[in-house]
Amino acid sequence: MSETYLNEPQGTIKNLQLGVIGIGKMGGIIVRSIAGTLFPAPHIWVTDLDTALVKQLRDETGTNSTADIDTLVEKADVILCAVPPAAIPHILPQVARNLSISQSLISIAAGVTTTTLESYFHTPPAVIRVMPNIAASVGAAISVLTIGSAANETHLTIAQKIFNACGTSLVMDERHLDAVTGVSGSGPAYVALFIEALADAGVHVGLPRTDAQKLATHTVLGAATMLAETQEHPATLKNRVTTPGGTTAAGLHALEKGGLRATLTEAILAATERAKELGST
Repeated sequence: MSETYLNEPQGTIKNLQLGVIGIGKMGGIIVRSIAGTLFPAPHIWVTDLDTALVKQLRDETGTNSTADIDTLVEKADVILCAVPPAAIPHILPQVARNLSISQSLISIAAGVTTTTLESYFHTPPAVIRVMPNIAASVGAAISVLTIGSAANETHLTIAQKIFNACGTSLVMDERHLDAVTGVSGSGPAYVALFIEALADAGVHVGLPRTDAQKLATHTVLGAATMLAETQEHPATLKNRVTTPGGTTAAGLHALEKGGLRATLTEAILAATERAKELGST
C-alpha cells in the first residue's frame, strides 16, 4: 500500500449512518468533531457502558443513542469501534451477530491487526484499522490508516473523511502500525513531558512558572508548525537556530551528552513492543 496524505475539505456524508461503540475518550472526541459537519447528527448512533456519558454526548451533539450493540449495528452502515484492545474479544462477537456484508468496521484498538479483527466474523467485513492520537480533540491529530482484506478505496475514503475531520491522515502498510503507535499514538505524552521539563528548567533558571510554561508550549508549537508547513528536515531548522559557539550550540551539546536521542529511541521501542503485546493478548 502506498503511503499518502489526505487532508481535503470535508463534504457532509448524508447517505450513511455511523455507529460508534465506546465514547469514553477518542470515540467521544471523534463524534464531537464530525456531528453536524461530516455526518448529520441524527445519522450518528452511539453506545457505551457509561450511560451518563452517552446522555451527555447525545444532549451536547444531537446524536442518537442506544443501550445495546445489536441495535447500533442494525442502524449503522459504518461501525467505529473505539474501545481499548482488551475489550475487542468482548465487543466484536456482539458486532458479528448482526453485521452484514454491506457494512464496514473501523477499529482504533492499538495492536489489534486487521486479520485478528476479521477473525471474529464468519465472512470478513470491510475492515479499516486506524491509529489516531489525542490531538484530535483540537483538530490537530495525525491518524494512520490501513485496510483489511475485504476493504476497498470507497471504505478507505469514508474512514479518511472521518479522521481528517480531526486533523490529517496518512495511509500506510499495516506492518508499520505498531511503530506508528509508538511514535504518534503515544507521542503527545512524550511531547507533554518535554514541555513540562522545558518549563521546569525555565523555573530553575528564574522564570515565573506561568511564563515558563507559556514559553515552552509556544516554542514547541512554533517549531512544529514551521516543520509542518515547510516540510523541511528538522536538522535544517536546528542548524538555522544554531550559531557557532552560541547559546543553542551549548544547549544542544548538553542534550546530546545527556542521551536525549537514545532515550527517546528507547521510549519508541518500548511503546512499539507494548503495542505488539496488546495485539497478541
